[in-house]
Amino acid sequence: MEVVGKCPPEVEELKRSRERGFDKVELYTQKKHLDKMDETLENIRESEVEVVSVHTPHVHIDDDKAYFWLADYLCNELDAYLVFHSQYIHHTHIPMLEELDIKSDYGYENNPGCSLRHVEENILKQGHDMVLDTAHFYMAEEDYVREIGYVLDEYSGQINLIHLCDSTLQEDGLGFEKGSMDMEKVSRVINDSDFDGILVLEVMPENQEEARHKFEGYLD
Repeated sequence: MEVVGKCPPEVEELKRSRERGFDKVELYTQKKHLDKMDETLENIRESEVEVVSVHTPHVHIDDDKAYFWLADYLCNELDAYLVFHSQYIHHTHIPMLEELDIKSDYGYENNPGCSLRHVEENILKQGHDMVLDTAHFYMAEEDYVREIGYVLDEYSGQINLIHLCDSTLQEDGLGFEKGSMDMEKVSRVINDSDFDGILVLEVMPENQEEARHKFEGYLD
């Protein structure tokens, strides 16, 4: 398991990520970053940070699907994994997304509040890879720790990347122990599973170093 940070592909953000001790990150992208692809690639290549995954922008499939192709292009240039997620897309849209013919390795992130049943039927049982967002499962399932463990055990071959942060039932992306999730239990479930992929600390950049220390402390 590889624990990484997250930041936008901007010079100062990449620099700060490295200063916090993260030499590998997932990129948070917006349309503006993909509109200036040459600049974005230059920022990354001149940094001391390796990009291991790229999160798609939050765009509509009908109006802005070209940005999914651009994110795919960026992944191919960086040999990175594509996290397919937009707040404007439902898992029932996956057949449409599959028609985009994405070239990178990719997975569909489970949306906030979507039940295990829904995720299984629309992602996992269809043979797609899933990006496991633990906070989104917390918003969906009362017994979220058990459900996360079940998914990791039952579908280990289809999960290459996990997002980990604290959350309330209304807001995710929080620093560890700033929400209402049991972060120690969730961390231990992940560590005790067969997961051997990328673990993204999906908290605000200034909270990522503390999150890594807490995560490591839970496992001592």
